Amino acid sequence: MGGWMILATMALALSMDAFSMSLAVAMRGAERVNKMLTSVIVGLFHMLMPFIGLYGGRLIASSFEKVAIITGGILLFVIGLQMMWTGWNDSEHTGGVIIPRGAGLMFFAVLVSLDSFSIGITLGILNASLIPVLLMFGLFSAFFTWIGLALGNRLQHTLGRYGEIFGGVILLSFGLKLIL
Repeated sequence: MGGWMILATMALALSMDAFSMSLAVAMRGAERVNKMLTSVIVGLFHMLMPFIGLYGGRLIASSFEKVAIITGGILLFVIGLQMMWTGWNDSEHTGGVIIPRGAGLMFFAVLVSLDSFSIGITLGILNASLIPVLLMFGLFSAFFTWIGLALGNRLQHTLGRYGEIFGGVILLSFGLKLIL
């Protein structure tokens, strides 16, 4: 039970990037974005990136078990700090926002799912079960992308920033837990 809760919390934290970027897109007036297609593509990328990372992490784990766990903790910690820094400084949202249409959809999906690659490495190091990780990450990110696009034009601009900070705090906490 505890493993599922941790996995769901990690999936929630990783989804905050997609959620905040979707909010930014919707708040900038991108009315003609296909919410369903964007959500599915983001969900698929949140499954593809950790899939690649999981296998890389398992190769590392077979060589160095204790070092690998601490390395995974450091990765989570650094990713959490980066998400918090980005959310606090709002640097992703101040310039032009990538509109998820055409080629921009793929770029948007890659951009919001890059952090899940690193998490996949960490989970591979920890020898996490593949199917639950991929399904949880994909479903959470697709759901929160859709929610962000649907609610973005109704919410204040700062909410996306705090969502990313919250996700960063969660990942940072898991990283500390693994390090200690």
